[in-house]
This record gives sequence, C-alpha cells and structure tokens, in this order.
Amino acid sequence: MKHILSVVIFILVTAAASLFAQPQLDKSRELIKQKKYTEAINECKAYLQANPDDENGWLVLSHAYVWAGMLDAAEDAAKKAIENDDEMLDAYRVLAEVQLKKKNPQLAYSTAKAGLNTIGKKDTKYPPLLIVLGQALLELDSADAALVAASEAREIDPQNVITYEVIGDSYLKQGVSAMAINSYERSLEIDSMQIRVLYKLANAHIAERHYTEAARVYYRILAMDPKNKASRYELASLLFKAKQYSNCAVVLKEYFAIEKNPSKEFQTLYIQALLKSRQFKEAAAEGRRLQAKEPNSTLAHRAIANGFYNENKFAQAVESFKKIDTLEFDDYRWLGESYRKLKKDTLAARVWEKIVDDTTESLNIRSYYLDQIASVWMVNQRMYSLAADFYQKRIELDPDAHGAYINYAQCKMQLERFTEAETALKTVIEKNPKIPSAYVTLGFCYFQMKAPEKGEDEFRKAIKVIDTAEFKYRYDLADSYRMIGYATMLRKKATYSESQAKWEEAAGYLRKSLRYREDVAQTHLLLAQCYQNLEKIEDAVREYRRVLKLDPKNKDAKAGLDLLE
Repeated sequence: MKHILSVVIFILVTAAASLFAQPQLDKSRELIKQKKYTEAINECKAYLQANPDDENGWLVLSHAYVWAGMLDAAEDAAKKAIENDDEMLDAYRVLAEVQLKKKNPQLAYSTAKAGLNTIGKKDTKYPPLLIVLGQALLELDSADAALVAASEAREIDPQNVITYEVIGDSYLKQGVSAMAINSYERSLEIDSMQIRVLYKLANAHIAERHYTEAARVYYRILAMDPKNKASRYELASLLFKAKQYSNCAVVLKEYFAIEKNPSKEFQTLYIQALLKSRQFKEAAAEGRRLQAKEPNSTLAHRAIANGFYNENKFAQAVESFKKIDTLEFDDYRWLGESYRKLKKDTLAARVWEKIVDDTTESLNIRSYYLDQIASVWMVNQRMYSLAADFYQKRIELDPDAHGAYINYAQCKMQLERFTEAETALKTVIEKNPKIPSAYVTLGFCYFQMKAPEKGEDEFRKAIKVIDTAEFKYRYDLADSYRMIGYATMLRKKATYSESQAKWEEAAGYLRKSLRYREDVAQTHLLLAQCYQNLEKIEDAVREYRRVLKLDPKNKDAKAGLDLLE
C-alpha cells in the first residue's frame, strides 16, 4: 500500500512540476519572439537547472541560442534534447540547420537522416526534416536527391513556403531555370514578403534572359527593403547593361540619399550611369567626391573633364582629359571637340585619328570623325593629299557616303590627278544619279582637263536633276549657269553675227547664274566681257565695277575699266 501511495505521489509531483514548468518555457518562447535572446537564454537555463532531463527545455534553449547567433551552444543544446528524447524530430531539425549554418553539410545530412530514420516506415515523414535534408544535399551538390526530398515534403505539406524554395534551388542547380521560376513564384504566392526568395527569383529570370521580369522583381524587393544593397546594385547593373542609363542613375541616386559613405563599387557605377545619360553636372560633382578619396582616379578625371566640356570650359576640359591614363573612345571624341572649340583644329584631327579604326564603335560615328579629320586637312590646312587619304578611308568604311566621294574628287583635282577625280565622281553618280553637286564637280573637273564640252554637258545634267528644287540647290545652279556661259564664250564662231549671238547667249546664262548667287566676282567678270564684246559699254563698266567691289585686286577688271573709261 505504501509503495502504491509513493508511486501516486511521484506521479502527482511530476505532473505538478510539469504544469509549473510550462509557463517558464512559454515565457522563454515569448522572449525569443520579442528578440530578447539573452533573457530567454537565462530563463531556459534557470528552468533546466531544476529540470535537466527535459528535452523541451533544451529544445527551446537551442532556439534561443540560434537566434542569438551562438551556434556552438545551439548545437550542444539540440544534442541534449536528442539525448533526452531520441525521437524528438524538431531537435534533429534544429541540430541539422545549425550544422548547415556552420558550413558542415555532411554532418547536417547525417543528422537529418538519423532523425528521419526514427520514423516508422508506415508513418508520415516530417516535412521540416525533409526540407533540411534537401538543403544539405544541395550543399553537397546532389541536386537530384535534394529535389526528391523537397518534393516529398511538398506532398505532405503543400503550404510550406521553404519547400518550394528548396525545389526552386534544386532546379536552378540543375540548370532548369524555367522550373525554378515556377517554384519560387509558388512560394511567393503563399508568402509574398520573402525577400530571399524574391532575390533568387530575379536571378532565375536573369539566367533565362528575362531581364525585364528580373528588374520588376528587384523593384519589388527595394519597395519592401530600400536598404537592400545587393538588390539595388543588381538592379542598377541590369539597367546599365540594358543601356537604360537614366533609370540606372535614378536607382543609384536613391541609394546615395540613404548611404552617406558609398562603396567604390556603387560610386563607380553611378558615375558611369550619369555620364552615359549625359547628366554631366551631376557626374562631375560625384567625380570630385571620388577624387577626394582617390586623387588619381581615371573615372573621376573623366567625369570632371566631361563636366568642364559641357560648361564650355574647354581649356579646363583639355587639362582634365590629359590626366586620364588610358583614354577611351568618348574621351578622344570630347578632347578633340575641345581642341576644335579652342581653334586648334590640327590637334583635334590628330586626336580623332586615334579612334577611327576602333571597330567596336558604331560605323556612323567613325564615319563622321573620318569626315571631320579630312575636312581639317582639306579646308583648314589645304593638305589635299592627306585629306584625300582620310576621305578614301571613309569611303571604304561607308561606301554610301556620297559626300566623301565628291570631297575626295575635289582633293584629287587640287593635286591635278583628274582621272582619279573623274572615276570617283562617276562612281557616286552611278550610285545615286540625283546628286547635283556630283555633276557640278565633274563639270569643273572636265574644264580643268581642258574638255569644256564634256564639262558643259555635266552642268546641264545638274540643272536637269535639280528641276524645281531651286532654292535648295541655288549655289549649284549658279555654278552650272556660270560655267555653261563660260563654255559658250569659248566657242569659235566664223562670222560676226554668229559671234554676237554667242555673246548674247553666254550673257543670258551668266545673268541666270546671278539670279541664284550675286556675290561671285567671276560671274560679273565674264558678264562684263560679254557686254564689252557686244559693245554695251555702260553695262560692261557696271559689271567690271561690281567685280572690283567683290575682288578689289582683280587685274582683269582693272584692265577692262582702263580700256573702257
């Protein structure tokens, strides 16, 4: 009877102790929720001093240690829970998760397997242990086995968000990004606030080259967590690669408003985005901030140089560009433009020569600068041979650059290499028979080749091509009519009456030329000579005087006036 009474008393005491213990553990759990981890740990320790064999106490303590970041202590506490109850599945889960955090996936795998082995063959598996098993397998590069474990967990608990995450991770490791995307999206349908899963979803979209979708996901992350540096940088990088430089700069500007001491990685990308989006004032300001930390920064010098250029401070721009160790394509462009603004055209041409062979840049830009270089040598320096070489390069780069053929021909004419000029002009006319200046230039070429009849024919073709577009091509019309008039004057006539008719016809063409352009001394001179031969003395004197007004040193006009006055 006493023995039975003792047993009853023991049971009652144990039950009373258990009832007393439960509020203590609940308090510890509540402290963990409140992120008061030290207090939770102390509460658990106090409880375990009185109840050292209570597996639940050790389990709660292991949770507190995990949240406090004390992984070694968490591991020991979880093991204590298992020692007291070797079928406590949640203790196995915590222990395996801690071992994963400690970068020991093999041990985590063994722990998870050991926990699952305590479950009867006919009993339902424990999804959290299957999940951590899958995570360990992923760390061990066994994506197929991880997918099996996570899929089994999904069948048991289809609302577990981590299950779908692990399945997504498994697919991603297998290189099946599309399936990974589906799994991550399913996880987010259950809980849309998972920033970690959103980040993985964005990366999966990038793997599938769904850049727009990836950007949308990064925007979602930043809306929830503006201080998420990784997502902000990934989004900015994505926008930069997509050449959405303005949007990239906006995303990074928001970061700079938060972060007063930005990393070099962010600062570099921000300056590049500002430069590419032509926000030169902002880029220069950020460049000076970077220069304060790195006085020899190439990017800082580039940003400052571009700032000076766009403020029309060309001398300062030149000095800043010169500080850059290795100039890039755009650096050469704007350095050359700065020299040109400073009236140093030869230096501009020499700078641009360094970029025209860069095949990584667009044909249009390279073609443009070949034309600019050639123009400097042709117009400013009158170095026609060098200019012709660059026009030739432009033609080789862009066979449809019709103006280059004409300028090339003009250079060759200056060098008296008329056959080469003729060939170039015939080529451009064949390519496009509607270019009046090609006929006009070919006409001048034939005159210099002592073939005025052929020249006259080309000038007449120019007039025909111009048709009704008189204002647009008024200078070509002026040249054409002048040269047709001159060709008419050169004709030999046998009789006086034929000769007089010739001078009248020539004068008519010259007057037409003056309708389109009145400021050409040569046209007035030829017209004066026609009037002189027609014995229209007053008209001839008037035209000679107009010649001298336009060209005071014209000897032919002076001689004509001396003869007539």
